[in-house]
Amino acid sequence: MRTEEFIQAISQQSKENERFEGLKMGMPLGEDVSGNIVLAQKRVKPLTVRNTCVTGVGRTNFIRRLLITLSCLYDREEASFFVLSPNTDYGELLRLGSADFTVPYVRDKGDIAFATETLKELLRMREDGKGYPRLFLILDGLDELPDCNKNSDFEEYRNLFDLLMRKPNVDVICGVDLGRSIFSGYPGAFLGIGNCLVTTRESGKADVTYVNDDSSLTLPMPIVYPDEPTVMESIIYLNALPADA
Repeated sequence: MRTEEFIQAISQQSKENERFEGLKMGMPLGEDVSGNIVLAQKRVKPLTVRNTCVTGVGRTNFIRRLLITLSCLYDREEASFFVLSPNTDYGELLRLGSADFTVPYVRDKGDIAFATETLKELLRMREDGKGYPRLFLILDGLDELPDCNKNSDFEEYRNLFDLLMRKPNVDVICGVDLGRSIFSGYPGAFLGIGNCLVTTRESGKADVTYVNDDSSLTLPMPIVYPDEPTVMESIIYLNALPADA
């Protein structure tokens, strides 16, 4: 399934404007076996940080596809994306001129600290909650950086979560290897009540679970998600090829 096809499916299932806005806010992940749109967030006013956590093989690819979908659903002035990750694949998103992406170069814990100061300033400007686009904070692979995750408790992620408590109009998308943490047997403690865990499997397929009020997880729901190159990505790839390719 291509992102364009997924966007079309979202459009077909949101015949009324309010329904479309609800799907945007809920963050569409993919489709279930019946073809219904599956959302990462179902709560309107959560008490915890809105955290969509992605784990499993191919998690970065899933997150990139999700960001492309979101960049299609939101106008440039409606959303901004701040990416903290050592994975250089995210740099390609800067070529999407229709979306506002900030992708700092993150190589170690010092780079995280520097980027965090920028994030604090962004959040400070948003304190009145008016006139600023929705902020998507993407955190992927920080636990794999030198001197990070020393106690296997995802400290770097949790410190950033603390900055976002009760901040309106902010979503977090995390990419982590839960097996490298103390949360491997109890992921709900990391995700937060009401939030979502996406476990990627083979290409284009994943399982989605939600955190219950007691921090346990719901039964996994299989979904399919966009996993084929978009038209824009194909153009970028072709333009990057040498002339004699």
